[in-house]
Amino acid sequence: MTQHWTENSTRLKLLVGVMTTLLVIGLILMVIGIAKTSKEMSEKAAMSMGDVPVNLQPGDTLIDLTADDGRLYLGIRHGDGRQSIKVLDAATGAPVGQLLMETGP
Repeated sequence: MTQHWTENSTRLKLLVGVMTTLLVIGLILMVIGIAKTSKEMSEKAAMSMGDVPVNLQPGDTLIDLTADDGRLYLGIRHGDGRQSIKVLDAATGAPVGQLLMETGP
């Protein structure tokens, strides 16, 4: 009976050793993945589009600025009282379009 107990004990120790090794390898891979993702995110944040001129007509006023989904939305009040929203690509600063606010009857 002693022989049987020591064989089970040895197998159990081996199983615990293998499971511990797998756990350590998994933790190492997780840390590497987090570091890689963090580096990619910091590179994207560090990316700068530089100076991009946004042309406003004389008398126009910037009244609001919002960023969402990779786009910048500039709320503009024109000199004649109309309002519009200029849409720019946040990565490049290139104009995407303009929404003109009009009043109806």
